[in-house]
Amino acid sequence: MTHRKAVILRADDMARHELPWRQRLNPRCRFSGTPLGRLAGLERVGVSRGRIPPGGEAFAYHAHLREEEWVYIVEGRARARIDGSELELAAGDFVAFPAPQVPHLLANPYGEDCIYLMGGERTPCDVTAYPDLDKRYVLVREPTRTAFHELGPAEYPFGRADAMPDPSARWRVLGCKGCGSAIAEAVLALAGIAYEREEVDYTSPAGRDRLLPYNPLAQVPTVLLPDGSVLTETAAIVLHVDELAPGAGLLPAAGDPLRREALRQLAFLIAAVYPTFTYGDDGAKWTAAGKDELRRTTDDHRANLWRHLERTARGPWFLGPRFSVLDVYVCVMTQWRPGRAWFAETCPKLSAIATAVDRDPALAAVWAANF
Repeated sequence: MTHRKAVILRADDMARHELPWRQRLNPRCRFSGTPLGRLAGLERVGVSRGRIPPGGEAFAYHAHLREEEWVYIVEGRARARIDGSELELAAGDFVAFPAPQVPHLLANPYGEDCIYLMGGERTPCDVTAYPDLDKRYVLVREPTRTAFHELGPAEYPFGRADAMPDPSARWRVLGCKGCGSAIAEAVLALAGIAYEREEVDYTSPAGRDRLLPYNPLAQVPTVLLPDGSVLTETAAIVLHVDELAPGAGLLPAAGDPLRREALRQLAFLIAAVYPTFTYGDDGAKWTAAGKDELRRTTDDHRANLWRHLERTARGPWFLGPRFSVLDVYVCVMTQWRPGRAWFAETCPKLSAIATAVDRDPALAAVWAANF
């Protein structure tokens, strides 16, 4: 085997090869860079040194779906916009962006240059999203430049027959505004499964009559599938849809260590937190005396459970950098007692998750129909 020689780039070499760059997708883009990896002959790893002058920005707010990236601040400071939040980075700070990445952008509103190292994978082909522009591109790397091929709206022409019914045989969600059926609707929307929504007031005699033939508890959500089968219980709906559409990312894939944690927390939300509403909402249904006390004690117990989940959540999503259906549960259930204001004050990580899911354009129709 013939070994290739090591390459050493001196400071003078880097200074001599530093060039100004612009990215047309960001009109405020103004920075210079040195492609260290390319100069050194690296073919599989990208490493560059960047310099953002005062008032400048780097690449447009973007996220790679396949490749991983990192940033290390060498000198000065930067203002980082990461997944909708802003924070300051200073010399010595390191930021990693596991794939699929959350969107990010570096800017320099300060009075001195920000010098940083950035690096990542150099795959032949990648997909990059630009949320501010509502655009996605396939990136094809050529020897000396990268070609951007714009993507159109997503289509889903293939799938299991029961997940892709014809328009005359859609899934039907029997739900009630503001209730847990919103979770089922969100799951179907994220999985790209077409459904029809039927508003059912489960507290009324007519609502009970509509639900009882399919659900012995006369509760929502009750989901009627095109083949005539019935799904109830949000956790069962989540697990079934995750099998039909694993690409939706509702849960980590089988074999991923995070899947165990996701299933544990899913069961905790259903088995521990949910029953506090079941029994506390209508105390008279369960006890002839002390219904107000039942409401108070279940409310207190729920608050303690939420505090536990606040300590458990990793941020920026419940499982860390990866979105999952747990974030949908948090978004919907924080709408209920004790309410969003309490979460903002007491459970800031859960509050931030809820706010982020509120803004997901894929769920806008679900939230409009339910809240």
